[in-house]
Amino acid sequence: MVIEGRIDRNHMYTGKELPKIIAVVGPTASGKSAVGLALARAFDGEVVAADSRTIYRDMNIGTAKPTGERVLGGDLRQMAGEKPLMVEGIPHWGIDIADPDEVFSVAEYQAYADKAIDGILKRGRVPIIVGGTGLYVRALLDRPNFTEVPPNESLRMELATLSNAELMAEIAERDPDTASAIDEDNRRRLERAIEVLRATGKTLAETQKFDAPKYAALQLGIEIDREELYQRIDERVDAMIAGGLVDEVRGLKDKYGNNATAMTGIGYRQIVEFLDGKVKLRDAVTRIKFDTHHYAKRQETWFKRDERIVWVRNAKEAIEAAQKFL
Repeated sequence: MVIEGRIDRNHMYTGKELPKIIAVVGPTASGKSAVGLALARAFDGEVVAADSRTIYRDMNIGTAKPTGERVLGGDLRQMAGEKPLMVEGIPHWGIDIADPDEVFSVAEYQAYADKAIDGILKRGRVPIIVGGTGLYVRALLDRPNFTEVPPNESLRMELATLSNAELMAEIAERDPDTASAIDEDNRRRLERAIEVLRATGKTLAETQKFDAPKYAALQLGIEIDREELYQRIDERVDAMIAGGLVDEVRGLKDKYGNNATAMTGIGYRQIVEFLDGKVKLRDAVTRIKFDTHHYAKRQETWFKRDERIVWVRNAKEAIEAAQKFL
C-alpha cells in the first residue's frame, strides 16, 4: 500500500493511500514519447505531457510535438471541454494549452496537470506523465509551494540590460542546483530566480516549502549512451529543417514578434537570428545542435540526482518495472 505523508530515505510514506501514477523522464530525444505510448497501451493509460515547449500552440516542428488529432467523445470530456490530442489512439493532455506570447508558470502547470490527472483517475485509467522539464515533474511529485516573493519592477529593469548568459552566471554562483535545472532560454524564469535569490539571500531550495505528496509515483528514466543521444539530436534537427522549421518560425515571428515567451526556446531563437540576417542558415543549424546537446546534458544531470528514478533502456524494461509497481 502506498500512503500519504513525508518521503523518507526509502521513499516510503505515512498516512492515507495515494493514487498511483507513472512518470517517464529523461533528456530530449531519448525516446520518452515512445515509451510513454507503450506504457499507456499496456496499462490502459493516458499521457500528460510535462514539457515546457509543447504546451504552446502553433509550435509543432521545433518542439518535436507528437502528431495526432483532436477528439472529444466517450468519457474524455474534462477541463472546460478540452479535447485531448489522440496519438496512435492514446489521449494526450497538456499539449497546445497556451499561446506563444503567454507566460505559463510552473504553478499553472501544476494546477493544470492535477486536473488532467484527476480526470484520468476518475476514468479508472493510469496517468502517464511524459516529459523532460524537470521543474514540471518536480511540481507534480514533490508538491512545492511556490514562493510569495513579489515581483520587483526596478530589479527587472536592471536585469533587462543583462544577457541570458549573465543571468545564468549569477544564478549558478548563488544557487548551483537551480542553475542545473532551469531553462537557460526562458528569460522570465531566469529573472524570477534572481528576484527570489536577491530578495531572500537563500537558495530556491532553502526558501521552498512542500505540501504532502498527492500521488504515489514510479519515475522511469530513459537511459541512453551520450554518443547515441547526440546523434539522435542531430538527426532530429536535420529533420526539423527539412520538415519546414524555417517557415514555422517565420510565421510565428510575423504573428508574435521576436520576443514572445516561447520564441526564446532552442530552435526558435537561432532561426530568428537567421531570418533577421544575423547568421547563415547552416550556422543557425549548427548552433541548434550544440545548444540542444548542452540542454540534454543538463537534463541528465538534473534527473540523475534523483535516487527515486528507476533507469530503463527500452519499453520492455519500462513495462516490467511498471507491472511490479502497479
